[in-house]
Amino acid sequence: MRSIRLPDGARLATYIDGPAQAPMTAVLVHGLSVTAALWRSHVPLLLREGMGVVRYDQRGHGYSTRGTAALSLDQLADDLAQVLETTAPRGPLVLAGHSMGAMTLMRLVARHPHLAPRIRRLVLISPPYGGISTRTGTGPTQSLLTLGRNLLESACTHAPYLLDAVRRRLPTTSRWALHSPAQPTSGALPLPCRQGLHTMATGDIAALWHDLANQQPDPSPLQQLGGRVHLLAGSLDAHIPPEQTGRLAACLPGAQLETVPDATHALPLRHAQLVTDRISRCASISNPISRSTPPHASAQPCRTGRTTP
Repeated sequence: MRSIRLPDGARLATYIDGPAQAPMTAVLVHGLSVTAALWRSHVPLLLREGMGVVRYDQRGHGYSTRGTAALSLDQLADDLAQVLETTAPRGPLVLAGHSMGAMTLMRLVARHPHLAPRIRRLVLISPPYGGISTRTGTGPTQSLLTLGRNLLESACTHAPYLLDAVRRRLPTTSRWALHSPAQPTSGALPLPCRQGLHTMATGDIAALWHDLANQQPDPSPLQQLGGRVHLLAGSLDAHIPPEQTGRLAACLPGAQLETVPDATHALPLRHAQLVTDRISRCASISNPISRSTPPHASAQPCRTGRTTP
């Protein structure tokens, strides 16, 4: 593990695998509430392709510290730019991100357009069209799920200190437990995914959620990448429905959209081989994605403005 220090004092736990002079580097970005352990099954498979692999814990997640900067998608994108500058300052890149990680990659392209020529492929897994939402579908089940999410969001926003006190009493096995940060060793592996938010205060979780929820659809920065964009969606995703990813794809001429049957939001964990295959094939010069790749799912025409759940 390598620690990258940022200007505001945050330290990003970064994990680098593969040859130092690899012809291409895959950079893997996890989503909200998990850690770089999301990609543990993908790393050895990508190494067999001769690629270098970089993954890191996003700010406030896992072994990475919070820092003093505001928690926002802009900040996460700038963090990633620093990771790239430190670990892969030159050479072609294939970037893959899941959920909030996909949003981070989209914002990276917008805020750091000088990186575009280096990006061989951009693999976006379960990206929303605009901001995230507590409501992801219709019907009685989704209504109950939305009600629970809204209550939790309200509690995190209006009573963060009370929830912090509750979280400190939860067993360490709980995803929502809050405790002092662990002290990693130099060769430490990422903390398990379920320990992603163990050191992030409830108020910070709420602040990050609200920033992600208030994002406006803006696919224009990705349009410059053309056919280098590959989108993956799970047909059973209850967090980012495939229709959302389809709307994004409809705005990106040349982009490829693949909807994976029976896949949930845990697509990278439960379909690791498929995801790794898409990353490695996207990155290969001699074996580009063939025209037999599953075509676009049906998507609504591209529109600008606020996303409606």
